[in-house]
Amino acid sequence: MVRKVTIKDVAALAQTSVTTVSLILNHKGQRFSPETIDRVRKAQVKLGYTPDYFAQNMVNKQTRTIAVLVPDINNPFFSEFIQGIEEIAYQHDFIPLVYSAGTQNQKVNYYLKELVRRKVDGLILAVSGLDEVILRQLASQQMPYILLDQSEKQHQSDEIMVQDLIGGQLATDYLIQQGHRRIGIVLPANSAWNIEQRLLGYRKTLAAHQITVQEDWIINTELSKKGGYQATDQVIASGVTAVFAVNDELAIGLYRGFAERQLSIPENLSIVGYDNVDWCEYVRPKLTTVRQPIFELGQEAARLLLDRIADPKKAIQQRILAVDLIKRDSVQTVSPGK
Repeated sequence: MVRKVTIKDVAALAQTSVTTVSLILNHKGQRFSPETIDRVRKAQVKLGYTPDYFAQNMVNKQTRTIAVLVPDINNPFFSEFIQGIEEIAYQHDFIPLVYSAGTQNQKVNYYLKELVRRKVDGLILAVSGLDEVILRQLASQQMPYILLDQSEKQHQSDEIMVQDLIGGQLATDYLIQQGHRRIGIVLPANSAWNIEQRLLGYRKTLAAHQITVQEDWIINTELSKKGGYQATDQVIASGVTAVFAVNDELAIGLYRGFAERQLSIPENLSIVGYDNVDWCEYVRPKLTTVRQPIFELGQEAARLLLDRIADPKKAIQQRILAVDLIKRDSVQTVSPGK
């Protein structure tokens, strides 16, 4: 049987101590000369030595892993968001662990408890409805975490969000500019904070143009393609000429619903979505939508978390990213008052 190479073998070949080798291989060898570092690295390569992962963790007090909780990994928004996290984590030698936690508090709380117990270095929480007790426990255990779009819980931790109120205003104002006055909004009931901000932007903009929101213009459904599809008959019955769908999946669901009823977009309904996921340009007509910087959102969330892991005592940080309207083909200009 071939004997496993140990750190003592590396130290002997490099003609230095085991402690020196350990510090250099754990990225804590700044005080050593370039010659010593070079000898250790060359000895490691020559012998094919790989540090024991768990022993390394005991030295560093880190697992170099971060956990990411999202509601639905199949949603293209979260796929792109995770890619942004992965890029920054990779650059800093961290491994992201991704969990599709749904919207069930019980499942979210279970994951959080287990991840803390298993000593991940930090958390990115992109799920809504977080239990205040759990968040207090994370803080008391000095577990770094980043909240995404949870400003009702602001000042409890580092946070990143986008200008959702402005996004709602941009979508609604554009529809008004195109002559629409009967404008609906499709969103889930009991929405997360960021969705509520989009609704507020919608309401504020209609009010600014002296347009009274009718009760049946606000259409609640599941936040998914299926939800948009299932809302089709309500949208038609409401008599609106245009809809602000609070995410692109809802908009795509409406596309299917209207096509199955031999109705056309934008001739029978103008639609503005939200997110600008990649397939907005591949549906017909191409979807007009509010662009969130999704990839950058993931990058910034990862940067904030890694900064907090490196310096737990720094002041709480908040990042707000801008949105903009991407005009495509899903909105028709109509005569004002139609």
